[in-house]
Amino acid sequence: MSIYKCRMCEKEFETENIQSVCNCSFCGTSQTLPLSDNDRIISAMNRANHLRQTCEFNKAETLYNELLNHTKDDPEIYWQLALCRYGVQYINEPQINIMVPDCRRARYKSILCDDFFLKAIDTMDMPRRNAYRKEAEYIDVMQKKMLDQIAVQKPEKNIPDEEELTAEDLVRRGNLCLEKRKWASAYKFFTRAVSISPQNPDAFLGRLLVECELENDEKIPDVTYDLSFSSNYHKAIQLGCTRLEDLSRQSMLNRGIKLMKSAHTLSELTSARLLLSNAGNIQNAEAMLSECCMKIEELKEQNYQKACQIMAESISLEETEAARIIFEELENYKDSPIKVQECGELLLHNDYERENSYRKGLKLLKSAEFHSDYDTAAEIFRSLEDYKDSSAMLKKCLRKHRFLSFSLVIKLGFIAGLCYIVPVIIDKI
Repeated sequence: MSIYKCRMCEKEFETENIQSVCNCSFCGTSQTLPLSDNDRIISAMNRANHLRQTCEFNKAETLYNELLNHTKDDPEIYWQLALCRYGVQYINEPQINIMVPDCRRARYKSILCDDFFLKAIDTMDMPRRNAYRKEAEYIDVMQKKMLDQIAVQKPEKNIPDEEELTAEDLVRRGNLCLEKRKWASAYKFFTRAVSISPQNPDAFLGRLLVECELENDEKIPDVTYDLSFSSNYHKAIQLGCTRLEDLSRQSMLNRGIKLMKSAHTLSELTSARLLLSNAGNIQNAEAMLSECCMKIEELKEQNYQKACQIMAESISLEETEAARIIFEELENYKDSPIKVQECGELLLHNDYERENSYRKGLKLLKSAEFHSDYDTAAEIFRSLEDYKDSSAMLKKCLRKHRFLSFSLVIKLGFIAGLCYIVPVIIDKI
């Protein structure tokens, strides 16, 4: 058990070290935990969290950056840095009686494409990953509401009234602001264009570019994240923005190729295959898709052989569980479903002592040369009673024991015959 401070209500609670997501026993809010169980690191994270909760975001960010020098593999630190960047403070929501994130900083780039957030979700821990994404989606909605209020309540003083500008004029001005990286002004222009012409796809495209902090749509193929997180993306596609559709497919192709080349796991290759298949027929997408499928089949065979070896040699629950996870990931490859069931039965019965004895008996039976070997193997299978096919193996041992005795008798008879005949033949010669 370790003691942590809730990053919402800041009260101490205990939880199991193996957990990555838990509920605070005081405020009841679900939250992720740091990977480290080092008291000094946890204490430093608690101090940084307190600074963030008191809206001292710059100081908190400095502390978290110092922690990265000690542990760069902890996704929780990257997540906390993302919270600092977006000025997130948790407040109590009376209607549902839990702590919810509230944004204190207006940032035009969506948290869902923020660098720190993307590093935080780059983990194989799915409960942790889902928790980050769920909370980030809530923060993104809150952020957009705040930005829309700013766009409506604080119009530019040096531009004509809305009635004097068409939606196309507003989009053009928004694009000029994008080129100068003036995200706030660009967002205001595009938001007004949407209010004047809700069916204008370029206005929604412009808001998407602000969310991603891209100076123009030509940079869309270079993004390293999924654009479909944005409602502006879906709206622009829905309104017939074919250029965005083509550019996003190019982005999928680039991301798929990059992921395929750096992939080390089957899930990463599967994700790469999905991206490449969604890219359509642009450029060399089909060739890359074929190459990715070949790599998947090769890795499946490697993982299958590895899991079979782990299962055959496993002497602990952890090893059997590791084999079961690999077989589950392989899904219907070869006899993986049967292997999953076999691993499950072994885990269920937790009968490693008898399993080890069974394997020892099989090994002895296979390499037996003398009566004593068959006797030892038979004794092992006899002690196992109804475990697996121990009864059949016992009968096999006894049968081979008898066969060995019969063979020995024949050999002795043959030798005795030779001993009698040879002298007779020698005398006659």
